[in-house]
Amino acid sequence: MTTPTSMNTTAGTTTARTRHAEPTRGYRITGLRLLRSELIRFTTVRSNVITVAALGLLMVLIGVIAAATSTGAVTGVGPGGAPAPGFAGTGPLATVLAGSTPGVLVVGVLGVLVGAREYGSGMIRTTMTADPRRIGAFLARIGAFIAVVMPATVLASLVAYGAGTAMLSAGGAPTAAWGDPGVARAVIGTGVYLAGVGLLGLCLGVLTRSIGQGVGWLVGLVMVLPGFGALLLPDDWQHVAQYFPSNAGAAFTTITESSSQLGAGPGAAVFLAWVVGLGTVAAVMLRRRDV
Repeated sequence: MTTPTSMNTTAGTTTARTRHAEPTRGYRITGLRLLRSELIRFTTVRSNVITVAALGLLMVLIGVIAAATSTGAVTGVGPGGAPAPGFAGTGPLATVLAGSTPGVLVVGVLGVLVGAREYGSGMIRTTMTADPRRIGAFLARIGAFIAVVMPATVLASLVAYGAGTAMLSAGGAPTAAWGDPGVARAVIGTGVYLAGVGLLGLCLGVLTRSIGQGVGWLVGLVMVLPGFGALLLPDDWQHVAQYFPSNAGAAFTTITESSSQLGAGPGAAVFLAWVVGLGTVAAVMLRRRDV
């Protein structure tokens, strides 16, 4: 026969267990919570916000300066006079989007910092303790990076195009109208390409676990490989250069067609394959290695 004392003890123990279990169920890790955590982490680091803002300002300023230089507004030489130095030999769209060239390095380094910074400080252990499966935290970091950086790069590309085109038009120089074939795709594609380079940097930062090594690999992959790779490849293998990341990106960020590069659709697919492939390798290594 159960005594009142034992019944009270059992009831008290059950209630205590229930109260103890409720917080566990209420605070379980989900993908949305990981994403929110990574968004807070990214936007509360001042250097990240400053870098994204500087990237947008850099693209717009260089686009306007390039347009002003090509029309002679800076050098004093008009379109009908002697060719102005600098960007006069390039097309109008390439002129107004000239800021994307240094922008590649800025956003790529930002990606490496986001991927590798915690390894230097040791905070990566806290992150992986919160999510022992690791893949969820990695995907959340990628999602947060895309959510912040891609809108910024696309907006910067649009503003650079608008401001630079206005400068070209005011100087009487040829312009690339938004409705011209491939212009809208190239302008928006430039912003997407920059965000993609940032993702490559993030994955390299996770792979190398070092800011210096990550930046080195990024510069080699995106900037050095296209130039030296084409020189080192034999003539029968020159078509391989089309599949380098930056060459594939150029296929959908320019409006000039060339037999040495892929079409816009295949180029976008190849660049996406680089991002997904490198991200997959980084995820596998993240699961296998100790932090």
